[in-house]
Amino acid sequence: MSLRFKIVVAIVALILGLGLAGTLHARLTLSGISEDELEKRGVAIASDLESHASELLLTNDIFSLYQRMSNVLMSNNDVHYIVVFGPQGEVKASTFPEGLPKGLREANSVPPGQKSSVKTVSTSEDAVLDVAFPVLDGRAGTIRLGVSKDPLQNEVAQLTFTLLALTGGVLLIGLLVAYLLATVLTRPLAKLAEAARAVGQGELSQRVEVTGRDEVSRLAAAFNVMTEKLEEKEEERTRLLAKVISAQEEERRRIARELHDEASQALTSLMLGLRHLEEHSDGEPVQPRAAELRSLAGDTLDRMHDLALELRPAALDDLGLVAALERYAKDYADKHDLNVDFHAGSLDGGRLPPQEETTLYRIAQEALTNVVKHANACNVSILLEQRDNTAVLIVEDDGRGFDLEAVMRGSGRARRLGLLGMEERASLIGGRLTIESHPGGGTAVFVEIPIARAGQWNESASS
Repeated sequence: MSLRFKIVVAIVALILGLGLAGTLHARLTLSGISEDELEKRGVAIASDLESHASELLLTNDIFSLYQRMSNVLMSNNDVHYIVVFGPQGEVKASTFPEGLPKGLREANSVPPGQKSSVKTVSTSEDAVLDVAFPVLDGRAGTIRLGVSKDPLQNEVAQLTFTLLALTGGVLLIGLLVAYLLATVLTRPLAKLAEAARAVGQGELSQRVEVTGRDEVSRLAAAFNVMTEKLEEKEEERTRLLAKVISAQEEERRRIARELHDEASQALTSLMLGLRHLEEHSDGEPVQPRAAELRSLAGDTLDRMHDLALELRPAALDDLGLVAALERYAKDYADKHDLNVDFHAGSLDGGRLPPQEETTLYRIAQEALTNVVKHANACNVSILLEQRDNTAVLIVEDDGRGFDLEAVMRGSGRARRLGLLGMEERASLIGGRLTIESHPGGGTAVFVEIPIARAGQWNESASS
């Protein structure tokens, strides 16, 4: 649930809660006040009728009493009925043409010592407020009249509907205001979150615009300071790593040269001497021993030659990346009994700057080493080509593959360090390394280097 949605929901819930609570409170309050006023009105009508009915009851003028009751009904639309009972409970006059409804007589009476009694009586049509008022303190009888509660309930219902409609209108306005407010408040946070996500992916050049002095702006300013320091540290780390790798390659080049120039020459001289000794010696014990030593020197020379190639192949400096990879792939296939297919695309004879050639060669070398150590593959394909403005190296095998996420989380530390090393080498020259693999599906290593960064393919190393 987004922060914007939470703000909108909170404001809408607040408006809806206050509106419904206010409507309920107003309905209950108005119902109570209106009912009190209706009771007072009913008592006032009964009292006024009693002042005229007392004399008419004493003179037994029932006709005039009935006329008076009819006038009261005509002048008060909410009065449903009027009944005048005698002292013994007999009906003296009634507005019911067909007689009293069942239970009406017993529904209300004036307790001793009270001036009136008001009760709510349910009828077949609606609820009625029944008022009982004694005539001459009950000596002449009792007046009963019923006042309808429908007008009261209709007014309360109308007011409730009006308040609910007002709450709905305020809710719509509040929803719009809440959305705009949430958008204004969360937009800087969204930008900050997006920038933080980009920084997490390695884009340390991200900055957030600071537009004010509030808490979010201060957070944005702190974020900018943090990314600036991270960028400085990353640049420093990159420079140091580049120096380390450069020094490593120089040391490898020096050791390879010494192995090739000095140790190889010494072993070659030793082999020649042993051969001369073997050919010109007449003693039987000397010839087998000389042949054995010459074979041992030959094997040592081959191993030193392989070691020199591993450290720094001379073909990489003299002939370029394509020739060095082609020779390395062939030697690797022969040595480990693999079917290695190398294809250079349109790059035959092309050269990259030394740093980029070294990086691509080392990545291919590490990828092939991983194939032998972990993949248990039979076929390996190496592709080196140019796609638009990008140099692309792909090393793909048909081995058993692996769970990339599990390895990068820490399972298999040696392999993880090798993958991270390839990724670091690619990033140092502005490239990108991608690995695709899953158990049982082989592995593919993709390296992409921008040509604009690497230079032109057709430039020679000497130029």
